[in-house]
Amino acid sequence: MHVGPIIAVSDLDRAREFYQGGLGLAGEPTPGGWLLHADEGTVIYLLAGFSDAGTASWPVASFRVADVRTTVRTLRSRGVAFLGPADLPFEVDADGVSSDTDGVRVAWLRDPDGSVLTVFSRTDESPAAAPVSRR
Repeated sequence: MHVGPIIAVSDLDRAREFYQGGLGLAGEPTPGGWLLHADEGTVIYLLAGFSDAGTASWPVASFRVADVRTTVRTLRSRGVAFLGPADLPFEVDADGVSSDTDGVRVAWLRDPDGSVLTVFSRTDESPAAAPVSRR
């Protein structure tokens, strides 16, 4: 069984610029929107034309990376903005990385519609699930 998040977007061109240009994902047309390819065969579906896109207050997708700090710095160099201390209910360091959850380091960002995304890396060898949103 194949699973991939579906992210509603209001403007497909603007979303493609962010996900492909900013995050560096490859994409292609798919019925109703756009299909993005990430590592290890994972995908994200962008569905276009939703006026309420970006209204979820929890992460709609989380990206596991080898080193969250390196990834944050790379994405920032491409113009991707990350959430900071004023935006989050927990502490983040100078790179915008939280260590509130044991076993992972997490950085938070929003896509052009405001959908919450996370980038995270494991800090140990134990299996870790994607970080859970905290309120």
